[in-house]
Amino acid sequence: MNAIVPIGEVAGNQTSSRNAADVAAELAALRAVVDDLANGIVVLDKDRRVQFVNRAFRRFWRVPDELADSRQTFVKLMYHGRGINAYAVPPDQLGDYVAKQLALIRTGDERPLSIRLANGEAIQFRCKALPDGGRLLTYGNVSELADEAETLERLACVDRLTGLNNRRHFLTLAESEWLRFRRYGRPLAFLMIDIDRFKSINTTYGHDAGDEAIKAVAEILRTYKRTSDIAGRLGAEEFALMLLEATLDNAVAAAERLRQLVAERAVIVGGRRIAVTVSIGVSTCHADLGGFDELLKEADVALYEAKRSGHNRVCRSPPD
Repeated sequence: MNAIVPIGEVAGNQTSSRNAADVAAELAALRAVVDDLANGIVVLDKDRRVQFVNRAFRRFWRVPDELADSRQTFVKLMYHGRGINAYAVPPDQLGDYVAKQLALIRTGDERPLSIRLANGEAIQFRCKALPDGGRLLTYGNVSELADEAETLERLACVDRLTGLNNRRHFLTLAESEWLRFRRYGRPLAFLMIDIDRFKSINTTYGHDAGDEAIKAVAEILRTYKRTSDIAGRLGAEEFALMLLEATLDNAVAAAERLRQLVAERAVIVGGRRIAVTVSIGVSTCHADLGGFDELLKEADVALYEAKRSGHNRVCRSPPD
């Protein structure tokens, strides 16, 4: 004889089955939406094991499906990216980035953390603590914002006419080298460079000619200097060059070579050749200096002497 099942129980079982199916369908739909987002999404459980990885994250870090779906620890995912050189940072800096990201995940801190990928994209990471102790990790592509920020920063540091460091940024970099000299005592030299009779060039040939003269000197500075040297435009016709690991004799020789290159450079404006020369003052760091501003003053005094004694020459501080 078949057992009689109460009608209410049958109805309850059917309702429970239908609800489970509905929930499963909703979860599948939600997963499909999240999987299609442009932002990378990772869900971790309370033990920091990966529960879900969407396609955007897999693309950012080139994570194969078998690894993404293997419920590994999040650390393993991060070091997969390290192993395939997905990050556009040196290995020593990458370790610091990974450590910072793991610290944010551990504490549930929602502060953003950004990094550049090897393909040029900029990714911003955020962590959200979940009620069950898990973590929701998001990775947004902020490449356009990062590029705009870098462009603005570059514009704030670069002289528009010449492409050299502007005065403010040059002095900031030079001050850093001065502090390095004070700490380690390494040789450091400074060149103050001024275009001779610049006002006469503007008056005789026009301001376009003056601009061409400025750009010509800047181009020689940029191509002539060593990679480690720091060049900048301090004023209208005034430039500076910081020579790292250079003695006074080294700096004077470099200045003399620079002076010759400028004098030999043909500046043509409107079919007319304009003679352009520079005077250069040279100084070097020494223990008696009280600050970088004194180094600059010594070079300025030497430059004045070069101007006073005939232009188109190099003078040093202290003088011979």
